[in-house]
Amino acid sequence: HYYITNNLRSRGEVQVNLGNLNAMVILLLLSAVISLTFCDDVPKPTGIYHYSQKVDHYSYSPEASQTFKQRLFEYNKHWHCGPNGTVGPLFVYTGNEGPIDSFYYNTGFMFEIAPMFGALILFVEHRYYGESLPFGSDSFTPEGLRYLASTQATADFAEVINYYKKSKNIEQVVSFGGSYGGMLTAWMRLRYPQLVDVALAASAPLPMMARTVKPKQAFFEIVTTDYHDADEKCPEIVRKGFSQLYDVVKTPGFEASVTETFKLCTKFDISQFNHLVGWARNAMLMMAMVDYPYPAEFMGKLPAWPVKHSCKMMLEEMDNSGDEMRALAVGAGLLYNGTDGTKSCFNIYDDFIECADITGCGTGPEAKAWDFQCCTEFQLATPSTNVTDMFPPLEWNLDIASKYCQANYKVSPDPVDASLNYWSADFSAASNIIFSNGLLDPWHAGGVLEDVNPTVKAIIIADGAHHLDLRGANKDDPASVITARQEEVALIKKWLSQKRKDDLTEDKSNDYVHF
Repeated sequence: HYYITNNLRSRGEVQVNLGNLNAMVILLLLSAVISLTFCDDVPKPTGIYHYSQKVDHYSYSPEASQTFKQRLFEYNKHWHCGPNGTVGPLFVYTGNEGPIDSFYYNTGFMFEIAPMFGALILFVEHRYYGESLPFGSDSFTPEGLRYLASTQATADFAEVINYYKKSKNIEQVVSFGGSYGGMLTAWMRLRYPQLVDVALAASAPLPMMARTVKPKQAFFEIVTTDYHDADEKCPEIVRKGFSQLYDVVKTPGFEASVTETFKLCTKFDISQFNHLVGWARNAMLMMAMVDYPYPAEFMGKLPAWPVKHSCKMMLEEMDNSGDEMRALAVGAGLLYNGTDGTKSCFNIYDDFIECADITGCGTGPEAKAWDFQCCTEFQLATPSTNVTDMFPPLEWNLDIASKYCQANYKVSPDPVDASLNYWSADFSAASNIIFSNGLLDPWHAGGVLEDVNPTVKAIIIADGAHHLDLRGANKDDPASVITARQEEVALIKKWLSQKRKDDLTEDKSNDYVHF
């Protein structure tokens, strides 16, 4: 690793002039790149840097002069000088609520299309996640967390992009992001249009976040629909499994029964009840989010189509025991034990952390950071009801959230603030933004699902889970995601070419090809 200040030095790059190559050679090069990124087996970064970033972008206090090391992953093998001395664009990924490594190695699409544009690839880690901690181990104290905000994060990204544009003479920037990272990417185009020319925001539930649009379907309802589509019996198994759990804990000797059924590492007691319910619920919704058509390890070591796999496991358990609670335990265990099944028992407090995000905060230090953000800016999904979904009723509202957040961080959610800062859900005056959503993804109902104007486009992926289009090409990809990627490339090329016409953007041989 290198520590480099704002005078971050440029390393030597191999420059290729596409104007000197014929179409066949270009396609061969593209095929080689795609082979490297098969199943998101992306190449290692050509450089890992740490940018000296401001702690506070919005005040003139002494603290504003403090800096921290923000981690950057760079890949420059496809970056080149094009015809007439033009420099390839910067492809930048706006980091999510986690270490940047995870997003780098699960976003193969950027690497596949970089040769078409001669792009320099950059992944920027979000402050307070991974190694980009403003105050080291003190970053997660109530005092240390005060600089964790999406407005600070977008300002971080702007600083880094501005440095790259100036130091490397880059004229064009395309921003990519999925989920919260997709929200950030769209906001970058809205807040910093002079820095970001095009934004691809995948699975970004901005209207839901702004609370200005009520989704036609709730988050937990879509999870239930996903399981129903796998097999119509599965939602009822889950519903009855939870109901049986609620009944069992009212009977003598329930501790041993629940411990054995859910294969818990320590003896169950009633104080763990709500956490166990959350553990099982979290498993179902996470598998719906990452319901990819091939094995993946993005949020656990999961098989292809994990919802179908989980459903099948529950049906088999019903055939064996006829016990819905045991079937629920088996189906939920898939997320935490994966396809290799190495765990002999489950520690539900290691597997799942309760927090202000009722859809889950993950685990580790990142969970605390996201918990704080959900206590300040983001109140996303609506609770489960057991009427429109298969989950037990969950009481969660602004008052309950405020009590939780005050107790933990001495802050309260401000659902108005984010909508004021980021145009709410009205993107009619925006331009050059692609909003993609997969209909298997429980978050899609909170996203932009229709074109807003000719340059704010919605792409729907019928068989897509959470930002599937950003993952690398796979032989098992559904046709809908292949088409979506083709549309995304065409729009990026079109919008970049409108700013600067050259041979790079006009060369038809560089169109996206799914192998």
